[in-house]
Amino acid sequence: MKRTEVEYGDTIRIVRLEIDPENEENVNRWYNEEHEPLLRKVPGVIATFKGKILDENGQKYCFLYVHENLDVQKSDLYGETSSTKWAKEVRPFLKNFDGRNYKVVVPSRLPLNLKKGNIIRRVEFDVAREHEQEFNDWFTKEHIPALSKVPGMMNIWLAVNLGDTAQKYLAVYFQENISVQQLQDFKEAFQTNWLKKPLSFLKDHIVTNYEVYVDF
Repeated sequence: MKRTEVEYGDTIRIVRLEIDPENEENVNRWYNEEHEPLLRKVPGVIATFKGKILDENGQKYCFLYVHENLDVQKSDLYGETSSTKWAKEVRPFLKNFDGRNYKVVVPSRLPLNLKKGNIIRRVEFDVAREHEQEFNDWFTKEHIPALSKVPGMMNIWLAVNLGDTAQKYLAVYFQENISVQQLQDFKEAFQTNWLKKPLSFLKDHIVTNYEVYVDF
């Protein structure tokens, strides 16, 4: 389904998991043919993205859902997308499931019609509480403007974890390909004088790259 307009969502839901290798084809067919189409029909579900990890550590699959708000997940129709006969059949083959909800605090244009080879870069981290305002000033006033000028950088979001586990902050970078991160402009955006201070109070920093798969 192609979108012709830009939409924004208040909530990001990210699901990471492994799939039993012997049943990978069946699970992927369920997701592509039933689960994702049903999700896209739920009022308040704005977009769905999926990717495969490029890094050595972490679950192999990542699913990113954009919702109008957190209440979308509480609807009966939303719950039914994971309770069909086919969904129950494939559930035992899903391993190391990790689902988290985030509130978007710095939105950006919704990336339209991502294709295979595009990158979803996830950066999770904590910030010392007394420095959160300073970090947010740097992120919005320098970091986003600098990266937005890098060729191949598509969109940047900043969100806050709504749960009690894992890091508080999540930054999501949509890129045309993994080579974007090797460009000099990209590297220089992480080497500014202003950045040196925020780096000193960032902790539990984890970076994960996923390649977008339209039909995997």
